[in-house]
Amino acid sequence: MPEGDSLYQAARLLQPVVGPPTVRVTGSAQAVQEWATRLSGRTVEAIESRGKHLLVHFAGRVSVRTHLGMTGQWHLYRSGEQWRKSPGKARLVIATPEHVAVCFAAPDVSAGPRAVVDAELSHLGPDLLADEFDPSVVVARVGGSPARWAADLLLDQRVMAGVGNVYKSEVLFLERIHPQTSPTDLSPAQIEGLAARARKLLWANRTRRTRNTTGYGRGANLWVYDRYRRPCRRCGTDIESRTVGELERSTFWCSRCQPFP
Repeated sequence: MPEGDSLYQAARLLQPVVGPPTVRVTGSAQAVQEWATRLSGRTVEAIESRGKHLLVHFAGRVSVRTHLGMTGQWHLYRSGEQWRKSPGKARLVIATPEHVAVCFAAPDVSAGPRAVVDAELSHLGPDLLADEFDPSVVVARVGGSPARWAADLLLDQRVMAGVGNVYKSEVLFLERIHPQTSPTDLSPAQIEGLAARARKLLWANRTRRTRNTTGYGRGANLWVYDRYRRPCRRCGTDIESRTVGELERSTFWCSRCQPFP
């Protein structure tokens, strides 16, 4: 599933469709079909990422929201260029005289007045890639999370928006917190540390083609993610992995650097 930095990059990729009036708006998503006639011909005024969501704002205060889930992708083509995926998978197509933006296979697409679309995201915690970010707001939201483990807490978009499975493992490693630590055992300072670290990593990778959390060169770009049974880059202990938490997502950690609480 794409994480906050991937959606930030997608929003940047699609900037060429901002400004010119659209030639057509189509797509297989039900919400797009319901709004296509009213969207076609309108100018795209802005495209932004918000956590793991991408918002396309049209003139007249109408917006389309997409969540890519595990399967979705955004592509940008020159007009007339052959698509790299089947047109049958196009959930949303925004065509201008010179470019075509296509959202393929996104499971979650909505459209409507901007206020209504914004309300759909009102549950989100602070966006880790927003220009301004206050980690103390994250601390205040932890009490309302049903997460039993730190691993699930980082994935709870109601606490902070933008962390996915890769950053979950990387942030916990860098903050030396075991994934099965109960949120109730985390101090406010530790929670702020997790939030600040997550923002730092996402911010550093928002324009990179290859995600890097270590600062090392190619082939050593991640600390623990997808490195099961390989030596920890910090202490040499074999990296462990298992599905952790109610979300049952694969998690990676070092038992020496991140001792079980």
